Amino acid sequence: MQQPELGRRLTALRKERNLTQEELVEKSHVSVRTIQRIEAGEVLPRMSTVKILLEALGESYETFLTKPTNMETRTEQLEHSGRGILLTAVIAGAIYLAVEISLGALDIAWLTKERDWEPWLNMVYIGLTVVMMAAYTLFARGFILLSKLFENKLLTIGAYLMMAAVIGVGILDCVTLFSGDTERLWLPYSIAAAVSGALTLVFGIALIRLQDGMGELSRVAGILEILIGCALVTVILFFIAYVIMIPAIVVEILVLYRGYEYLSKSTANQVALSA
Repeated sequence: MQQPELGRRLTALRKERNLTQEELVEKSHVSVRTIQRIEAGEVLPRMSTVKILLEALGESYETFLTKPTNMETRTEQLEHSGRGILLTAVIAGAIYLAVEISLGALDIAWLTKERDWEPWLNMVYIGLTVVMMAAYTLFARGFILLSKLFENKLLTIGAYLMMAAVIGVGILDCVTLFSGDTERLWLPYSIAAAVSGALTLVFGIALIRLQDGMGELSRVAGILEILIGCALVTVILFFIAYVIMIPAIVVEILVLYRGYEYLSKSTANQVALSA
């Protein structure tokens, strides 16, 4: 069996056994770097190494050659549907960024020129906020998919927490449009900034952990998210978070697009092998 089929099937078998790469290292005494390279299809291992891994996974070599795993079928299905999810996430990320910039401009207008704020602008603001929340939800789905592909449970948690934070702040923004006393808004927004900052830190750490699968871009995105989280947690430096947000979202869009290319390449390899 040649690469990348060997790596794909070993990965599927390991997942079917509910083992992480680190747990397989403990059972087989094969280095984690070797396992990573085999599963990624970067190297063709010796027959003895394959048999050691299969023994640790409780599978005979003969059976492995002839029987497709249940997880392998599910992985193929995930890869097939995942390209559409990731491409949608890339587009949604671009929409989210554009709408966030527009909302930021409206926020400044509302705070500095309140007397000139026309009532119809409330509906425009609410409409853009709804679009922003929907776009971010689709954007975050891309990271949830990557978390499944690269076994990053923290990224799943972080993506859901960020969805909750974005939706929560969006609702707060819409409610405060009808507030007559802007001086009383500092408390709810301070709490929102601190909570959002803490959740952003979790998301940033999860993105850094994704670098083994998505490379340096994911690490950069994680660092930027951590900087955003630190700025928000301090509350008084919240404005720095909005400056960093633009490059952070751009890099995250690139990470998702790289994930799309990864799945496209994987699918093309499978087609070539079956031809």
